Amino acid sequence: MAAVHRAQVLFFGPFEAHFETQELKRHGIRLRLPRQSFQILGLLLERPGQLITRVELQRALWPSDTFVDFEKGINAAITRLREAIGDSVENPRYIETLSRRGYRFIGTLETREMVAPAPRFTGLKSRALQLSVTAVFATVCIVGTWLLSRVQSKPLLPPLEVMPLVGLPGMEAQPTFSPDGNQVAFALHGKGNSGIYTVMVGGEKPLRLTTNSTDSCPTWSPDGRQIAFSRYSQEGIAIYLIPALGGTEHRLWLGTSTLPPGWASGRSLDWSPDGKFVAFSDLQEDRTHAWISLLSIADSTVRRLTPPQTQSLDYGPAFSPDGSAVAFVRGITSGVVEDLYVVPTAGGEPKRLTFDNAWLNGPPTWTPDGRDIIFSSRRGGLATLWRIPAFGGAPRPVSGAGAAAAFPSISPKGNSLAYQQLTTKNTLWRLNLRDERTQQDPPAVVISDRSLQTSRAQFSPDGKRIVFESDRLGYSEIWACDSDGSNCGQLTSLRGIAGAPQWSPDGQYVAFEYRPKEHSEVYIFEVASGLSRLHTTLPGADNGGPNWSRDGKWIYFYSNRGGGAFQLWKTRVDGGPPVQVTRNGGIFAAESVDGRFLYYLKFESTGIWRMPLNGGEEVRILDRPAGEDWWNWALGRNGIYFVDLVTRTVSGEASPRPAIVKFFDFATREETSISAVPSDKPSYIFGLAVSSDQRSILYDQREYESSIVLVRNFQ
Repeated sequence: MAAVHRAQVLFFGPFEAHFETQELKRHGIRLRLPRQSFQILGLLLERPGQLITRVELQRALWPSDTFVDFEKGINAAITRLREAIGDSVENPRYIETLSRRGYRFIGTLETREMVAPAPRFTGLKSRALQLSVTAVFATVCIVGTWLLSRVQSKPLLPPLEVMPLVGLPGMEAQPTFSPDGNQVAFALHGKGNSGIYTVMVGGEKPLRLTTNSTDSCPTWSPDGRQIAFSRYSQEGIAIYLIPALGGTEHRLWLGTSTLPPGWASGRSLDWSPDGKFVAFSDLQEDRTHAWISLLSIADSTVRRLTPPQTQSLDYGPAFSPDGSAVAFVRGITSGVVEDLYVVPTAGGEPKRLTFDNAWLNGPPTWTPDGRDIIFSSRRGGLATLWRIPAFGGAPRPVSGAGAAAAFPSISPKGNSLAYQQLTTKNTLWRLNLRDERTQQDPPAVVISDRSLQTSRAQFSPDGKRIVFESDRLGYSEIWACDSDGSNCGQLTSLRGIAGAPQWSPDGQYVAFEYRPKEHSEVYIFEVASGLSRLHTTLPGADNGGPNWSRDGKWIYFYSNRGGGAFQLWKTRVDGGPPVQVTRNGGIFAAESVDGRFLYYLKFESTGIWRMPLNGGEEVRILDRPAGEDWWNWALGRNGIYFVDLVTRTVSGEASPRPAIVKFFDFATREETSISAVPSDKPSYIFGLAVSSDQRSILYDQREYESSIVLVRNFQ
């Protein structure tokens, strides 16, 4: 009897249901169908003509401990199934709805055997044929072996295909593949369409799961039935679960109510391969420490995984495919010095993989075989994707990933890569004033470019020059130009992360912060010689945010000496030991024009504070800027200029108002709106300065566009 290979497939109309691979095909072409929709189809085909109740579907699709709106979940799965087979509720060809009871399959069903008969030879002719085939095969093997020995070449790989995944209006962010690799979940931040979405890989219409503008960082459950995501509100950062087909969300955990700088990446989550835990970054109330914790799905208990280090933030957890280890990012509190680590899931000392002290963009991801980790880093200038062996080695760039690539995700099958690509338009505006609280002309563009960062510009004392930080040539360096934006030139070439420049009162020097290794330091650039030198502050600490005293003899700076809270210090320009200025926290200081007061912000709280320089108690005089908008203010003679960023929320959807440049009067304590900063795209103000004569204001506007890129045939 001929040998056969049997594959059970059910046929109806032009469709084939392959139970072993859970694939639905039409005329032999595979259709995109969510896993739960195929499960429903399988139940219907197993009992054609019989009623399958909604209760049966619920029990088959979701375990008893799953938090799901079953009605909505079943409806969504049935809708996707009908869309795939072109069926309708009103005139069904295959699936009939029995109102309030369930469904039954009414199509014609047939079962076929896919037979591949083995070759069979009998008699002398067959024997001769076998000998002939054997001889030919031997000849081919000899020739093939000779050719292989002469030609040293690798097998050709299919070419990479790089394309957009969705193309929705707004900021597409943080993609993550489903366990079967057929779908991608992502966050969208836009006007009227924010929330968590899923989309089939192949261009079908995305499914919107949530509508809150702060929802981010989705991650799939291992069975593909649920998605966990994070949400920020006045209560704090929370972790929610929602069915992958839509339904009622369930809050699993609620954490701290404060956020450190740039914490969008820190809110990232990952689900363990065994389905028992969600890894997340747990934050201390003072915002100076964060560690990776494991949240139990069963009872919402939390187990700390990484030990909190002095002034460090651990975030971006990613489980290895076998669940034995977690990769994560460890950074310092003051900024963008970050590296990649791996820790055993059972606990232990984390192992450091990279030693770049460079900004990492989002969490890493593992290759399906668990050998490599893909991550986004600015280790070579502009952010792009890198690949490193999971337990140590040299990073190497990832083929197919362009600049500004972040939040990578690899499909479980390993042949597709998705990442977030961020493009930025930076515009430096100049606003001329008639008096200290009234604009003279509409804002005019001074500089406009497509670099990721052009920010924190400052007028020279005579108002003729502008100094700012920019990464237009790859690395973040200090630049300067004329006040009209002409004659731009690079002042520093440190090939690292330099920023926060401040002119000396005589215009001969520029103080700035730079991160040569693990900690930020204060440097001074001499305009005449074009040379930069390290200014002695406090060793072994993060020192930054320099500014000059009005007489030019001192430099104020912040430092976390001893691993505690950030405090303000000052040191003489000509040398000498640092002197501590604040005791209750302080960053980014500025002396008043008359030299009587020091104005500053705090890392742990919002607003602007003031203390007498000759001794006395500090007092908060303004409750803005909020959050980490530390550079969106400038000190004038009679008040403070600041940027008011106001967002009102209606039913979870953020409706941003235009940012407003305002003036706060010391004498009257009144706020006056000077000029609005309109924008049609998501934007952020990243620096405000006022000229010495208070006739002009500079502010930096950064507009963002973000899309998800899909790379096929990824190796």
